[in-house]
Amino acid sequence: MNISRFFTIAGLLLATCVPLPIAAMSLSEALALSLDRDAGLAALHARAEARDEYAVAATALPDPELFLGAQGLPLNDPLDSDMMTMYMIGLRQQFPPGKTRRLAGEQARVQGRAVLAQRQLRQLEISNAVRQRWLAWAGASASLAVAEQGLTAFDELLEFTESRYRAGTGRQRDIDQARLERALRARQVLDAEIELEQAAIDLARWTGRLPLANAPEFPAWPPPAEPSELLERLNTHPALESDRLLIEAGQLGAELERQAYRPMWMVEGGYGHQRGRNPMDQGRQPDRLFAMVSMNLPLFTGNRQDRRVASAEAEVDALGHQRSLRLQEWRGQLQGELSRWHSRHRRLTLNEEVILPDARSTVASTLQAYRRDQASFDELVRARLAEIEQELAVIETRLAWLTSRSELAYLSAEELQ
Repeated sequence: MNISRFFTIAGLLLATCVPLPIAAMSLSEALALSLDRDAGLAALHARAEARDEYAVAATALPDPELFLGAQGLPLNDPLDSDMMTMYMIGLRQQFPPGKTRRLAGEQARVQGRAVLAQRQLRQLEISNAVRQRWLAWAGASASLAVAEQGLTAFDELLEFTESRYRAGTGRQRDIDQARLERALRARQVLDAEIELEQAAIDLARWTGRLPLANAPEFPAWPPPAEPSELLERLNTHPALESDRLLIEAGQLGAELERQAYRPMWMVEGGYGHQRGRNPMDQGRQPDRLFAMVSMNLPLFTGNRQDRRVASAEAEVDALGHQRSLRLQEWRGQLQGELSRWHSRHRRLTLNEEVILPDARSTVASTLQAYRRDQASFDELVRARLAEIEQELAVIETRLAWLTSRSELAYLSAEELQ
């Protein structure tokens, strides 16, 4: 790999405020960096804390009200007062109807749990995306290694062809073809370097670090669980769990709306100071205490309470249908991805255990036959190109196989590193 070219690109990225590069990056390091720097996870955590705080406030009584008043002021001189004038001070307290406070608190707590489930969902989404980018980077690194090996092989082949030509046993045509194939392999190396650089940049968008060294080997992940277990895990996936909690919060919201059929109570009491003197004995008018209880009357519910309850129930129905639709779609995705994982595994086994060994054996036997003038140069080139093609096919198939495994981990809420 052209390291100087890679450092040039790294310098350009640093000039645009991309974080410092890192020499090597394992999958676990990439996942840790991505999760640590994601602002969405912090936002969801803060939102869950906000719902918990609101749940406490929702269960509290409304603040009491202080009121000041006067009654019996004379119209001819409002600033004066007589024996009928009373100045009042008191407190008023409202009591929400029915179980409003308890239900509001429960609804807020359930909404907070739904936000935490959404945070777990985002963690799974980030992990899956980073695994995909890391696998693409590892695949590009492996493809570059194959391309460089192919270039080295054709360097040797060109040198061998030129030595045969100098010895009088080769042809100029073979030298020209060897030079052409070597140039094509050099272009393949260049294309592989560009692909690796782009894969590293895509990974750095998530991790904040630009990997410069070649990627480690592909991860050796365990096979997925049985289909029945995968489907069972799907039912408790954070996305579906969030939907379930939102449905529960909606049901509490509908019950909260039903509390409006009950009256809201208000209690008030206070102290009254009456001005003037008693006309009977000219003594001071006695001060007075007063108290009052009032309530609203939800008599006409057709366009208010009934409509709000119907709206809340319809919203719950919509959330239930949405969860059923998600479950149906994800079951299909899970079954399809599991089928692709098995088929790609069979293809990988065939490529690794049969096709690639046969391609290498063909190169060895064709090279030996070419040295004895029992095979043409064209046959040797075709054998070498077939070997390179099959090595790249193994990388591509393994990459697709591991990608399916990553998707299965996401759908079953499994952690893979």
